[in-house]
Amino acid sequence: MRLKTRLRLVFLFFLIGFAAVVIRLVDLQIIHHKFYLEKSQNQRLRIIPISTNRGDILDASGDILATTIDSYSVFTNKKGFSWIVRKVSEAEAAGALAKNPKEYRMIKEKKRIYPKERLCAQLLGFVGVDNQGLSGIEVSWDKYLQGKTGKVVTEGDPTGRELYGAVREIEPSGDGMNVTLTIDSAIQYIAERELTKQIKGTGAVSGMILVMNAKNGEILALASKPDFNPNYFGKAESRLWHPRFLDPYEPGSTFKLVLAAAGLEQGVINLDTKLNALDLIEIGGRKVTNSHRIDWKSSTVSISEMLEQSINTATVQVGVLLGARKYYEGIKRFGFGEPIGFGLAGESRGILMDWRKWPKAMIGMSTFGQGLAVTPLQLLQAVSAFANKGKMVKPHVVKKIEGSDANFVKAFDERPDKRAVSEKTAREVLSLMRNVVLRGTGKKAAMAYFTVGGKTGTAQKAAPGGRGYLKNSYITSFIGLAPLNDPEVITLVIVDAPQTSIWGETVAVPPFKTVTEYTLRYLNAKPDML
Repeated sequence: MRLKTRLRLVFLFFLIGFAAVVIRLVDLQIIHHKFYLEKSQNQRLRIIPISTNRGDILDASGDILATTIDSYSVFTNKKGFSWIVRKVSEAEAAGALAKNPKEYRMIKEKKRIYPKERLCAQLLGFVGVDNQGLSGIEVSWDKYLQGKTGKVVTEGDPTGRELYGAVREIEPSGDGMNVTLTIDSAIQYIAERELTKQIKGTGAVSGMILVMNAKNGEILALASKPDFNPNYFGKAESRLWHPRFLDPYEPGSTFKLVLAAAGLEQGVINLDTKLNALDLIEIGGRKVTNSHRIDWKSSTVSISEMLEQSINTATVQVGVLLGARKYYEGIKRFGFGEPIGFGLAGESRGILMDWRKWPKAMIGMSTFGQGLAVTPLQLLQAVSAFANKGKMVKPHVVKKIEGSDANFVKAFDERPDKRAVSEKTAREVLSLMRNVVLRGTGKKAAMAYFTVGGKTGTAQKAAPGGRGYLKNSYITSFIGLAPLNDPEVITLVIVDAPQTSIWGETVAVPPFKTVTEYTLRYLNAKPDML
C-alpha cells in the first residue's frame, strides 16, 4: 500500500476517533449533563435528614409528658453511608467515634423522651427513630407536633473517604407545636396505682379507669394496664401499644341505665311502674335468668329495684314494652353506634345493628348489655347526660395546641350541646343511680362527704370471631358520678377477667371510690353531705 493511502487511512481513523470523543463529550456535557452531575454528586455528597425538634406534650398543669432532647449519632461514608450508633449520649458517641476517628463522624440530633415513663403510655404513644409519630397522641396529632426536618450534607473523595470538615448544615430543623392535654398527672397516677393494685389482687387480665370532668368532657385520667414504657417501646409486646379504651366491649348491666332512660323518656315506664318478679323469662326462643339469686319480697319489683339488684328478667320486660324500634332510637340518641371523635386514630364506632336486623332475642339480651358493644368513651358520654340535665358532653383529651413562640393557639372547650333525654328523665335516672349506691349493688361506693350514684356491671366475654361466649370469663365494671347535687366527676372502672370474683360490687367499686374521692378532694369540690 502506498504511503499516501496509508496516511489517508490514519487520518480517517483519527477523524473517527476525534468524532467519537466529541460525541461523547456532547453526551456527557450537554445531553446527559444533569444525570452525570447528580451521579457525581451522589458519589461524593450525602444528605442526611436530621430529626426535628418535636413539640412537647404537656399535662393540664404544664408538666412535661413527652419532650425532645439533644442526642448524638455517629456515621461513616466509607464504601456507602451507614450509622454506627444513633441517638446516644455525647459520651457514648465519643466512645464510638474513638474506635475509628479517621472514618467516623459525629453529628447532633434530636431524641424523643418520656420523663414520666409508663404514665399515660397508651395515650401518649411513641415515635420512630426519625421522630415520626407511630402511636397514640404522637401519631394522631403528628402534623402539629412534628416540626420541620433539618438536613446536613457530608462530602467525600472518590473512594468514599470523608473530607475533613465536610459536614455542614444546609437546612435547619424547625420546632413543632406543643400539645397540652386535659390529663392531670396527679389524678392519672392515683388511677394507675389503684388499677394496678386491683388487677394484681384479682388476677385479672387487664383493666381501665377513666375519669372525666362531668361538666365539659375533659378526660382527667385515662389509666390502662398492662402497659409499656414508651422510651423502650420496642421491648414490649406490640399488643400493649394500642389504646384499648378505643375498643368496643359488651358493657353488661351498666347499660341498664340507658334502658331505664329510654323507657322513662318514651313514657312506657315511670318511677312507680311495677314489673313481674321472675326468675326466668323467655324472649325470642331464648331463656333469660338473673345472674344471681334474688330474694323476692313480693310478686312485683319497681324500676328502682330493677337497677339496685340488677335484675335481668325485669329489664327484659321494659325492653318488650319499648319495642325494638323505640329502644334502638333511644340508644342512638346517646351516641352509641358512632365514634365520638375523640381525636385518636383507631377509635371504634362500637357494635350496634339496625333494629330491623335484630334477632328475636336481641330486644331482651341488649337490655342488660349483651349482644351489642360500646367503647368506654361512649359510655362516659352517655352518662354525662344525667349529669347535665339531659345534654351530653363529648369526652376529649386535647386542651390546646400552641407554638413555642405563641404565634398559634388552638383551644378545645366542649360544653353540653347534644340532648339525649329530657331534663326530667335525666333527673329521674340520677335518683335511680343514687338508690343503687344507697341500698343496691353499689353500696361500697358511698362516701362520707359526697353523694354518689352509679351502676355495676358484669358481662360474659364474647368469644373471638363472634362465636358465642366464653365460659367463666367476665368483664366487671362500675360507672358512677359525684356529687349528685351538682356532678363534677364521672368515673368508669373496667376489670377484664378477674379470678377472685366476677361482681362489680367487689371488683370495680373499691377502686372507683378511692380514685373518685381523691379527685373530688383534689379539685376542691364542695361536699354535699355535711
